[in-house]
Amino acid sequence: MRKVIILAALFRLPVLADGGAVQLRDEGEGLVVTLFAAPDPLSTGPVDLSVLLQKRDSLEPVLDAAVSVAMHAVASGSELRAQATRERAQNKLLYAAPVTLGESGKWRIQVTVLRLGVRREITGIVDVSPNRQKLTSYWSYLAFPPLTVLFFAVREQLLLRRSRRSREEALCNSTWN
Repeated sequence: MRKVIILAALFRLPVLADGGAVQLRDEGEGLVVTLFAAPDPLSTGPVDLSVLLQKRDSLEPVLDAAVSVAMHAVASGSELRAQATRERAQNKLLYAAPVTLGESGKWRIQVTVLRLGVRREITGIVDVSPNRQKLTSYWSYLAFPPLTVLFFAVREQLLLRRSRRSREEALCNSTWN
């Protein structure tokens, strides 16, 4: 059992899932619209945007809407548009839209929902930080091989000490007999 716990602690595998941190949430016109974004905090590069639609009165998920996401960089005016679909989402209660952010700074996000002829929009501003350095994002993977070698060396030293001690005890016992 201990080995399983140690292996689980050593292998830090990323979990790929829809969701992320809540960026926008708004209620109105019978709907609750929540926008999630991953990674958290937002940074340049690939970003997963997920939208959860719920009926306002019962909070049941809404699965029959057309959802789109538009992002505008406040400083440069560059624009991204994406259609969010349930097919792209791992969690089929969400509408997902992958986008790639090319610059850091403040971005205006607009989520547009079209359902049963009713159009609903929510907007907000999010901060996008510069992308983390590649090396710092992979530190745990880069540290794993040297740590494995270190743990192996410590284990071998402990086993060597134990075998020396056993031999010494056996030698002492044989000389006394």
